[in-house]
Amino acid sequence: MKKLGCLVVVAQLITSAAGAHSWYPKECCSESDCRPVPCAELTKGKQGLNWRGRVIFGEMQIHDSLDDLCHVCVTPYVGYVSYVPICVFIPSATN
Repeated sequence: MKKLGCLVVVAQLITSAAGAHSWYPKECCSESDCRPVPCAELTKGKQGLNWRGRVIFGEMQIHDSLDDLCHVCVTPYVGYVSYVPICVFIPSATN
């Protein structure tokens, strides 16, 4: 019974992640660059919106989230433990 419960949870996570990708604009996501993140990981700074204190999204990269959750679209930066920012989605009330 526990295995069935775990399978249901995993299936829900996969389905919700796949559904999220359906609304990401193509210029932000290459089917692997975007993912949901806790909104608490995003903070406003002088240069834009910071993710994890290292990745900065400028004004043109900030978009309204269609599901009222936060999402970041980043690509790994080769050779460093960091990311190149592409887009970020936040609920419109926090924009």
